[in-house]
Amino acid sequence: MKYLNYIWRNARRNPVRSLLTIASTSVCLFLMMILLSFFAINDEVTGSVGVYNRVCVLNANGFAGRIPIAFMNEIAQIDGVQAATPFSWFGGKYHDEILPFAQFAVDADTAFTIMNELTIAPDQLKAFQTNKNGCVIGRKLANERKLKIGDPMPLERDLYPVDLDLTIQGIYDGPANRDLRMCLFHWGYLDELLKRVGATGSASEAHLSGNAGMVFIKCKSANIMPAICKAVDDRFRNSDYPTRTQTEEAFGKMFAEMLGDLKGMIRVIGMAVVFSLLCVAGNSMAMSMRERTTEVAVLKAIGFGKRLVLTLVLTEAVLVATIGGAIGSLGCKALCEVVDLSRYSAGFLPFYYIPWPIALEGLAVALLIGFVSGLFPALRAANSSVVDGLRKVI
Repeated sequence: MKYLNYIWRNARRNPVRSLLTIASTSVCLFLMMILLSFFAINDEVTGSVGVYNRVCVLNANGFAGRIPIAFMNEIAQIDGVQAATPFSWFGGKYHDEILPFAQFAVDADTAFTIMNELTIAPDQLKAFQTNKNGCVIGRKLANERKLKIGDPMPLERDLYPVDLDLTIQGIYDGPANRDLRMCLFHWGYLDELLKRVGATGSASEAHLSGNAGMVFIKCKSANIMPAICKAVDDRFRNSDYPTRTQTEEAFGKMFAEMLGDLKGMIRVIGMAVVFSLLCVAGNSMAMSMRERTTEVAVLKAIGFGKRLVLTLVLTEAVLVATIGGAIGSLGCKALCEVVDLSRYSAGFLPFYYIPWPIALEGLAVALLIGFVSGLFPALRAANSSVVDGLRKVI
């Protein structure tokens, strides 16, 4: 500890160079935290939903296929199923904004039984259930757009040939790692409008009604979830609309698989960034030690041993890199705690934060960069000749 002041003064000896090294480290790690957190959040959220005992029923052909609403009624009767709801994506425009937030048609009587981590006042839930053109929205959506109960929520047609004239009946809340920007409305209201269009429209429009999109199931226990998945798929295997049933956790992982090897590409980019930072920090330390050749020789002449010189130089490099790493990784986490970056993602990200493991990983990378970048200059300083170093003085 008695050499800490000496190390700190050496780190500040050339402030411009030190600040540039710190800035390059912090900016690069800040950007890497943003990229790596996207996959970390997906893994963290996907792993956390298993406690809710939910399964998802899709058409075997994917999102493009149909799940008739009659299937949901049959699924609800399967032994072990606590509740079931259609979960049909609408994707309308709100005030000329395309897909500004998630919009789902659900069964108002069972939706919050199934998604029981979401909370809503009982009177608001009752109002939602009793008004066919009512809807509920998430707390973040209400706060960002200054919406309140009783306000209209018009959604203009995009995927479907109908407009929705909704009225906000409630505002739900929930954990930070859940989508608090959704708009949930009655599936029956959407289906009624589609039936009217189908009665007077083309043959393709006539087949739009009666489609649940996806069925969301709440199981009574985790032990029976595999059996329920098999029972659902077996029941509709020979129908015109065979199903693919999977747990909510597997459903979340499916989206990550749709991104292909993007995670691997980001890892490769991260390694390239780390190598670049090593070059920048290593060059900075090499220049610093070259300017202090005589000083190192004087230290060794007055009794500083090789090990002590090595430690002093190496600690200086680690200190500079750690400051940059702390600003980049911990600063990024602090910023995301204060500023909700997901609101600027145009609805692509329902929530965003920097998990602690990713922030600490960034800090560890900074320590590694400091150690590796300072190792070679430190070894050269420790093994340098006192005579050669003092020759400049003579």
